[in-house]
Amino acid sequence: LMASSFPLKGVVSSMVENIIKDEVVLKNGSFALPVWADPPVIMYKDFFIFNWSNPEKVIEGSQKPDFKILGPYKYREYRTKYIDYQHSNECVISYIQHKTYEFDSEVSYPLKKTDTVVVLNIPIAAAPLQVSSTIDRLTLEAVLQNTGSKLYKKISVDDLIWGYTDSFIELMQEAGKFPKGRMFQLQIRDDPRDYTSLSSVGTGVCNITDLGNFHQWDGFTSLDIWNDSEHNKVKGTEGLLNQPLLREGQELFIWIDDIMRWAIIHDTGERYTHNGLDTWRFVSRKEFLYNQTQFPPNGGWYQNAPTGLIYIGNSTTPPGNPVWGSNPLFYLGDPGLVKNVTGVTPDSSKYTYADIEPLTGAVVYVHRQIQINFELRQADYTFYQKLPEVTYFPVMYVDEHGEMSQDLYNTISQKLILAHIGYNAHWALLALGILLLVPTVLVGFCVIKHVKMIRAIK
Repeated sequence: LMASSFPLKGVVSSMVENIIKDEVVLKNGSFALPVWADPPVIMYKDFFIFNWSNPEKVIEGSQKPDFKILGPYKYREYRTKYIDYQHSNECVISYIQHKTYEFDSEVSYPLKKTDTVVVLNIPIAAAPLQVSSTIDRLTLEAVLQNTGSKLYKKISVDDLIWGYTDSFIELMQEAGKFPKGRMFQLQIRDDPRDYTSLSSVGTGVCNITDLGNFHQWDGFTSLDIWNDSEHNKVKGTEGLLNQPLLREGQELFIWIDDIMRWAIIHDTGERYTHNGLDTWRFVSRKEFLYNQTQFPPNGGWYQNAPTGLIYIGNSTTPPGNPVWGSNPLFYLGDPGLVKNVTGVTPDSSKYTYADIEPLTGAVVYVHRQIQINFELRQADYTFYQKLPEVTYFPVMYVDEHGEMSQDLYNTISQKLILAHIGYNAHWALLALGILLLVPTVLVGFCVIKHVKMIRAIK
């Protein structure tokens, strides 16, 4: 019986793995397909604004930029995927995704999306980078004067997040220096009025490790915005669905759509329990924030700024601006980033992580956080002449976070019961086998002893 428990363990483990794989692949009738298409996950995007308290003092060169952080302004996030079966097959599923956002006034109270904040005027800060000739420089100076534009802007939180226009932007658009339309320089990937283009991911049916991995994102199979072909690849999952049956220490590729690049996350060894589900914590590799001097492969992402900053200017409008992402409050960044401003103190709780249930690969709890900063440099223009030589100027940070609904918790817990039963059955049989082995050995020992005694008498 004890010996038979070892092949039983293999049978049970294989059976459990097959059941899990059958449930998590993206095919008709699986548990995962409707959950993936219309996630029953409570998602929010929390916005924290760096309200600039002393812009005139900074412009005249007498003080460092000082900030009071306002937030969170909480927007409920809804994601729906519309499956395109015409372009799908057994191995790959295609879809169009629609994201919408609604300001949640109840949980944001007393903050309102109409609150006025003072922030760096990014179109003005970016303008010197859009001109090169002497005539263009003189024209820009005249436009700055005539429009009454300033290096800072008073604006509502909602317009800052979702885009705006003004007389300066319109003039720059007429001159061909800025693209037409509203400026989405901060959250371009999340326009709540538009649908994304066609995307395709692996179903996991043909290869379970391909589950959720992008084959095409937003109409692209590769990009042309980074420094080489490897960095221009579209790969990884959106972060909410991963391959099942994870191993300790495993690494996963994720695709970060807001900044149009892939990254690697890994199992930290930390373990957390959410509503009875045991999870493994995954975070980005430490090299993610290194500059190209510390970690040469990051040259492919144009990371030539101080450590702690990642280049995200390719995902802004207009593209190519010196816009940098970081952990909120410059956590894990070069100390000089904080020394050049006041009102900003790094916080070790502000970083991106995902708590993943390892058997199913389901993300149970996630915080995806990024701070948006503009590289502001001294220049020979009005507003720029007395600025510090270079300041990485914080504008806002965003915490996109989500947690499974209680119903989904309960369903996954029920589906994992079989796994526990299977493994417990193995160990129960093994224990029973040991218990039966002990008296068998004793009986055998007694028989052998009795035979020896009989032989001795003879």
